[in-house]
Amino acid sequence: MSQRRAISHSYLITGLLVLIVVLFSGCGSTAPLPEKGEKAVSLIAPPATPQPTPVKVTPATPACSQPVCFAPITFPGERPVIDTWDNIHVAQVFSYNMVNAQDVAGYYDFVWGADPGTVAALRAGNPNIILSYYISMNRDSGTFDNQDLGKQHSLAYWQALHPDWILYQCDRTTPAYEINDPNIPLDMTNPAVIDWQMQTYAIPASEAGYDALAADNLNLNNAFGACGFYRNGQWVQRYNGQADDPQWRKDMLYWVTQMQQKLHALPHPLALVPNIGYFGSRSIANVANDPIFQQILQHVDGVLDESGFTHYGDGYITDTTWLQMVNLIQSVQQQHKPYYIIDEFSKMPVSTGDAQWALASYLMAKDHLADLFYNGTQSYGSDMRHPEYNAQIGMPTTDMFQSQGVYWRLFSNGLALVNPSNSQTYTVTLQLPDLHLPAYQNLYGQPVGQTVTLQPHSGLVLLNL
Repeated sequence: MSQRRAISHSYLITGLLVLIVVLFSGCGSTAPLPEKGEKAVSLIAPPATPQPTPVKVTPATPACSQPVCFAPITFPGERPVIDTWDNIHVAQVFSYNMVNAQDVAGYYDFVWGADPGTVAALRAGNPNIILSYYISMNRDSGTFDNQDLGKQHSLAYWQALHPDWILYQCDRTTPAYEINDPNIPLDMTNPAVIDWQMQTYAIPASEAGYDALAADNLNLNNAFGACGFYRNGQWVQRYNGQADDPQWRKDMLYWVTQMQQKLHALPHPLALVPNIGYFGSRSIANVANDPIFQQILQHVDGVLDESGFTHYGDGYITDTTWLQMVNLIQSVQQQHKPYYIIDEFSKMPVSTGDAQWALASYLMAKDHLADLFYNGTQSYGSDMRHPEYNAQIGMPTTDMFQSQGVYWRLFSNGLALVNPSNSQTYTVTLQLPDLHLPAYQNLYGQPVGQTVTLQPHSGLVLLNL
């Protein structure tokens, strides 16, 4: 896929591989706050009345005393990743339309798929920015400086050049094209293919000053019916052609293991940050203990999640699905790997309600290594910052917790609220037992009263007044 194509809005059916709440010891999101009960009047000692669980508030502690803080490096030669503990941190998806790249680079921590023509400007505008070079994980991505050639390399071209590299469907004739993309899919288990990817893309990217390889469409389901390939003219059936194929997932693990090792060994090492397409359904299956997924996480240096909290722009994820996603994002950060969230919305410009949903959900999941990008569906490539990104909400002072039916997280200069319910509306009093909370204003400078109403699948970000 060319950089001028968006990361796939796949019908892959995301279904994130997630860690359910009970797996996270010490996570405040697992402890709902019951309402205070009335004390019974009786000559007989009444049963114990449920009391609110105290909200543990800790002082906001900066990650460091410098203007820009960094997370510890995880492999030799890695460019340090900017710590995201304070305020809202933003990623950018592609840069091929960034005519003012140097002027806007300071607003971004990370660029997914930085165009080679913008690398020098982005680096000049922000020496700390992480720049990644885009390839499709197992499709012909053209050449380093002309990815459009990947669309022009026909099946006949590859059959003449490397017939053993082509990945076919089970009819043994049709390439396992992804998303109707004409780029020829290749066998990711072939060591020669991985070596070719290193020579064609990774080594030139390393020499051009990139920090990471952005591998698109690392799908954990065999969504496009891949089946096998030819070796010395003989058919080899590798997969069953169905979406749920354990061998396919094992081969994804093989690819990331081999690729990460080779990237880290370069004279100027590169990180590996794939766009992981989780298999399953929209009601996220609890496959947190899946050993293949756990090993994949061990062999990547960050995660891009294009499905985000909006399922590729198809609609909000809600209820338990939302909660499980928050915990997944936190768990990846706990492994010292950044998590880049993309929220796509079907309508442009993005409404204030949609912006609040993206921001509040992000703030629930954000710790030291999470960035956000939200915009219209597949609206990539240009500087598309939103004024809401500038909100000075400060640092978290609590974990996420539940009260009055919705989720809360307190910050040193504000508050985030999310109602992930698909059907229930909640009216919330902006006070908590045993805590004195300040008066608030919304992100648009308007004071907020003592109660707010959160419609189904909605969020709200407030600042101290």
